[in-house]
Amino acid sequence: MASTEIRTLDVEVAEKPAQTETTASAGFLTRPAGWTICLSLLLAVAVLRIVSTYHVFNATIDEASHIAGGIEWWDTGKYTLETKHTPLARVSVALGPYLAGVRWMGFKKWQDTFPILSSTGNYWHNLTLGRIGVLPYFIIATLVVFFWTKRLFGVPAAVLAAAVFTKLPTILAHSSVATTDVALTAMFCWSLYSFTLWLREPNVRTAAQFGVATGLALSTKLSTVVFLPACTAPIIVMYAMSGKHNWRALLRSFATVVLFAFLALWAVYRFSHVPLTQATGLPDRVAAKVFGKSSSMTRAAHAVASHVPVPMPELFDGIRNLRDQNHAGTRGYLFGQIRIGGWWYFFFAGLALKTPIAVLLLATLGSGVVLRRYWADRENWEIAAPFAAFAMIMLCSTPARLDSGVRYVLPVFVFLSILAAFGLTTLWVQDKRRLMWRTTAAVLFAWLTVSSALAHPDYLAYFNEFGGKDPSHKIVVGDLDWGQDLTRLSTYMHEHSIQRVSVAYDGFFVPESLAFPETQMLECGAARPSGWVAMELRKERLYPECYPWLSGQPAVAKVGKTMSVYYLQ
Repeated sequence: MASTEIRTLDVEVAEKPAQTETTASAGFLTRPAGWTICLSLLLAVAVLRIVSTYHVFNATIDEASHIAGGIEWWDTGKYTLETKHTPLARVSVALGPYLAGVRWMGFKKWQDTFPILSSTGNYWHNLTLGRIGVLPYFIIATLVVFFWTKRLFGVPAAVLAAAVFTKLPTILAHSSVATTDVALTAMFCWSLYSFTLWLREPNVRTAAQFGVATGLALSTKLSTVVFLPACTAPIIVMYAMSGKHNWRALLRSFATVVLFAFLALWAVYRFSHVPLTQATGLPDRVAAKVFGKSSSMTRAAHAVASHVPVPMPELFDGIRNLRDQNHAGTRGYLFGQIRIGGWWYFFFAGLALKTPIAVLLLATLGSGVVLRRYWADRENWEIAAPFAAFAMIMLCSTPARLDSGVRYVLPVFVFLSILAAFGLTTLWVQDKRRLMWRTTAAVLFAWLTVSSALAHPDYLAYFNEFGGKDPSHKIVVGDLDWGQDLTRLSTYMHEHSIQRVSVAYDGFFVPESLAFPETQMLECGAARPSGWVAMELRKERLYPECYPWLSGQPAVAKVGKTMSVYYLQ
């Protein structure tokens, strides 16, 4: 019976594609002042929720390295630290600390960067300034959600999409830390939205907008290199099948796209360049193989190559580094298993566990109706673009060997929000059994709101009801434990007058900056300590062979979501 009702619902919406707009468009929300007020309120509440977590959690494992990479850019004009991360987000999170006096300290490895937050003697001030640098990207991402949904489904759906997006615990979590993932979400989704606008109306203006957005997306994170072609491919196919295409205009303006993308990306790298011979030894190797090592032609080829400039050598170095890291794989944890290189279905499992169930249900409904509408009217290709992008990013994640959290596919939450909002409006405008469908919509939205509120402030450790009482047996690295509970551990030790502690922590920090007592760091294979021991959850789950003496020991307390405290005789 239920399946019949859903099929009927799909048909009704397919037959009346403008129904969402015409039924719900009257009133306050349709006026620019109305939806501007609603959007501003949603953003204000979300920003307050984000900022309120700043002093609850210490720097996560990656934050110091991102701030340090940006400090190098600001202070020296160079970018050499961890080039696998393109600079834009790092430049943003480092601006505040740099203006506060933090300077480059000559780091060679990201693991050594943790002292930078304490370098001016004001750890929390520097960390807060760094985290503020992510807020503009959260706002941009929300605006992309709103305006993309508004274009496709109308103002009421757009307001709902922004509401869904700003309530998602995973989005709030990564908007509150000085990292690169929300920046990627904002810039990549802006680029993809601009791509659809360029297809619909190919001219210099839309081409330039798409080009700039693409350059900024590439300068934010190298995931764009994979995600953008994968997502644009099915959209181009749908555009071609619509019968309303203008290939000539697209080709005429394509050079504008490339030029603006290149200039935006190169500007973020400070227009850096090096001779070809410094960027790669390939020309010399080819010349030596063809003409011989000592020939005049080889010397001539070297002379020419040494005068050929290569822009953005850091970009190409970063691509090589990321390729090598993905090939090697990282140590992953899923459903109680440990594996180097991870699982093809890791991000599907993570999304199922980290997304509010109400959003999963609504997005599923929205996807089904969107696909039926598109199938009934191929000219309306734009409405299927969010679903196509979501599907392609998830498919692209299957061969990845870096299973360290759903943050690697964070842009999919933009598409889920759009589809979930359309699912809500689809339920709301049904004529048959109106009370039942509207009640369902209200219950699902309330469920999302309540689950989001209950997650505060532990947005990073949020799991939906599928996670169970102890989600650490399902996923732990990045999605539950990112090293964020040292502040709570410090408070616990002060409250219990603990004077000395041994800590097993899968990261790096300065104990004095967090007011720790005398601290001994427990390396893998360390001898059994005595007295107070604090064990990080990801360390316990990911490296059980390192601490065999921990087995069977009862914990005295659990601090926050990720730290267990023991007392060993």
